[in-house]
Amino acid sequence: MNTKSRRRLQDWHHMLAMCLVMALISGGLAFIFLRIDFIPHPASVERGLIDNFMKMLFAIAAVFFGVIITVLAYAIIFFRQPPGDDTDARPITGNPPLEIVWTVIPLAIVIALGIYGAVVLDKMTVQSTKTTTQQSMFSLGAVIPANIPPSGVNQAALEINVTASRFAWEFEYPSYGITAYILKVPVNQTIVFNIKSKDVVHSFWVQPWGPKQDAVPGLSPDLRITPTEIGQYLVECSQLCGFDHSDMTAPVQVVSSADFEAWVKQQKTSTTTTPTGSHTMVDLVAHNLTFDKSSINVPPGSLVEINFNNQDNNISHNFAVYTDSSATIPIFVGQIISGPKTITYTFTAPTMPGKYYFRCDVHPTMMVGTFTVQ
Repeated sequence: MNTKSRRRLQDWHHMLAMCLVMALISGGLAFIFLRIDFIPHPASVERGLIDNFMKMLFAIAAVFFGVIITVLAYAIIFFRQPPGDDTDARPITGNPPLEIVWTVIPLAIVIALGIYGAVVLDKMTVQSTKTTTQQSMFSLGAVIPANIPPSGVNQAALEINVTASRFAWEFEYPSYGITAYILKVPVNQTIVFNIKSKDVVHSFWVQPWGPKQDAVPGLSPDLRITPTEIGQYLVECSQLCGFDHSDMTAPVQVVSSADFEAWVKQQKTSTTTTPTGSHTMVDLVAHNLTFDKSSINVPPGSLVEINFNNQDNNISHNFAVYTDSSATIPIFVGQIISGPKTITYTFTAPTMPGKYYFRCDVHPTMMVGTFTVQ
């Protein structure tokens, strides 16, 4: 065997070894990204669709990473410059077939991902209310499960009007005629959020649900979400909207259908009771998104009169009392007023001594206090 043939055989051996290493690295990384959930567990149908898309992107990127890192390592090991060798490297001429290959392959991948992305977007925006078992375009069998709506998903979408303002969220349930400052929704039912802003650009986002939607003044975009996990979550504003942007949150509760209906009935029931017993007057001021009191003490069963002064210009506040910090059982919920304005709330304190909880429903994480009956 002459020198040229020996070198050619050696090159083929190197190429075979490089391809083997390349396949092991690329395949191993792609398998890891397809099978292991690096993203926190999804809590909605839409988030599952997005996660599958992200897994596909990571797997493709892993293949390219494996190819590039293998070729780079091969070049460093076998084509490194020997000590004292200052000669120029051998010039490389063009290779049209190779150039066509590395142009066509990325183009095909980008087109396929574009189609896949369009299918995912269609499922999220148009078909999320359907219960038919639609398979994801690139489900890859058992590798990437198609996150289709569970068989128990309710076909009828629940409509909720979301109003964003500095720095609070308001949720109106038009089909039930109630407004709340906690977002409570039934599991396995598609929710259509109609989102608007009173002032600046905000963004509605519940991280385990996946998609975000900007609230832009003058526009009314909608967002479809189908929650699949019962639990406690948080609405956050993901657009910088002012000095108190980080506190613009609202609690989210995903509950069973029965629990949701019970909550709706509770919201429709008046929380005002007939005043009896002694009379207690309290002056309470809301200013700069804080109450001037962190605790209020009243006698059991007394008539409580709250002289509420909202001093925050164009910001809504109220005063509400609940059995505890979960704010699921109201004792009294006062009317919301936009400042500057004053209002007097009147209600009867619980007859059972103990520590209760008061807050502003519009700013439930910032404006809170202890309501003590003793």
